[in-house]
Amino acid sequence: MGSSAKRKKEKKKDFQKPKLKVGKAKPLAANATSTSFKAKAIVLSQKINADAPSPNTQFLHHVSLLSSRADSQRKESLAYLASTLDKGLRGKPVPMPTEALLDKAMPLILDANSGVRAELIKMLQALALSATDLGDHVTKMLPFVRAAMTHLSQDIRKTALDVLSWLLRKVGQDLVSSPGGWSKSLECCSTLLNWKNLAPNDTWTANKENQHDPGAYLPLWDHAHHQIPTKASAYGYLNLFGKPVDDDSRMLEDREERLLVFDDRFRPGFAKGIDGAKKEGGDIGRIAGQLSKTLEHALKED
Repeated sequence: MGSSAKRKKEKKKDFQKPKLKVGKAKPLAANATSTSFKAKAIVLSQKINADAPSPNTQFLHHVSLLSSRADSQRKESLAYLASTLDKGLRGKPVPMPTEALLDKAMPLILDANSGVRAELIKMLQALALSATDLGDHVTKMLPFVRAAMTHLSQDIRKTALDVLSWLLRKVGQDLVSSPGGWSKSLECCSTLLNWKNLAPNDTWTANKENQHDPGAYLPLWDHAHHQIPTKASAYGYLNLFGKPVDDDSRMLEDREERLLVFDDRFRPGFAKGIDGAKKEGGDIGRIAGQLSKTLEHALKED
């Protein structure tokens, strides 16, 4: 009797659900898989953005920031452009015309921030244009350079001279033969050096008559002037049938034409200014002496 009751109790136990106590975990099944192990994971330090702007888009964005009001932004954008151009855009062409880029960048030669102007020079040098390509853009660049040469700030004037020196080394012939490249540039140099009004007009009139003696142009002594011209439109500078033009904006393609303009308008002031600079001595006198020898050599070759 006792053993039968015991068996019934054990069978009934199989169909009873265990009562769980509050706060006590549910017992695991016999076939449960342990998930307590840890797996190694690859962690990216930077998120990958599928919508990241292309190098061309970034380049154009920084060009648009050149007109930013913040000095630091203009400087950083120029530095980015210089770095990108120096690397050659990884073999790809510049995503905008060079003329449009210079239109945005060249006004910064007048920027009051010295860091911006320094980055501008680096960007211009990083363009790595050939002499032919750079010569095509001299006419666009010179007005900004001349404006900086006559600026009130001495630092901006110095930056202008740095850019002018770079242009003369790269495309000197294109610069002096471009419209206004000779006359207007010399005018700015005279103003910069305070040599503009050093010589009176009456002194120059006597010198002019002595230097252009008609007897010097006889075929016996100067037959080259009477030969057949070797260039097209040899007398185009006379502008016999064209509209009146500004003398300062003329294209002076020949060396002889440029020397005549220098003699007529700038030589007396330069000569007197050089003599005064020689008397200063020191570095100024030394540089004035070198300039004097350069002018003498150029005039002897005429």
